[in-house]
Amino acid sequence: MSEHNTNRRPDSAPAQTEMSDPEYNVGPGRPPKEHRFKPGQSGNPKGAKRKPKSMAPDLKVALEQALNKTIKLKQGEKERIVSMAVAGIEQLVAQYVKGDRHARRDLIALADKLGVDLMAGQQQAIQEAIATNQEAILLAYVQRQCDRVVTAAPVIAPPELLDDDSQDQNQD
Repeated sequence: MSEHNTNRRPDSAPAQTEMSDPEYNVGPGRPPKEHRFKPGQSGNPKGAKRKPKSMAPDLKVALEQALNKTIKLKQGEKERIVSMAVAGIEQLVAQYVKGDRHARRDLIALADKLGVDLMAGQQQAIQEAIATNQEAILLAYVQRQCDRVVTAAPVIAPPELLDDDSQDQNQD
């Protein structure tokens, strides 16, 4: 260590701890021992600022309470009591049936999330309709394909006709 340390102010006296421990060098990352944190003392005594409490649990409870409230629905002469969640889903399905594209998107997303198959009842009806007409449709398709292949095939002349022309040209 040199006699003159540039990290200290020139008017300050050398610390006693530096004199007692000749191997300790003061420098970047190595503060003098009297300025180090004491054992058990934090570098930030006031601590970090607390984060604000999340509103998500409160909002979840409020949403659940609102969806569980009951409401009277009139359908013609009948009245029935259902929860707000059921009424909302019925309204979403009614909008979907009317052709609302936003309701379609929301209903498909909700059905996918809940694992509901929207085509379950319709698939059986489609299969029955296909089964009755399936044979006639397939026969018509095969007939169209055969007609297309037969008309598209090139007409090839018999070999004796082709050979005569080539022999005449060779004899000349």
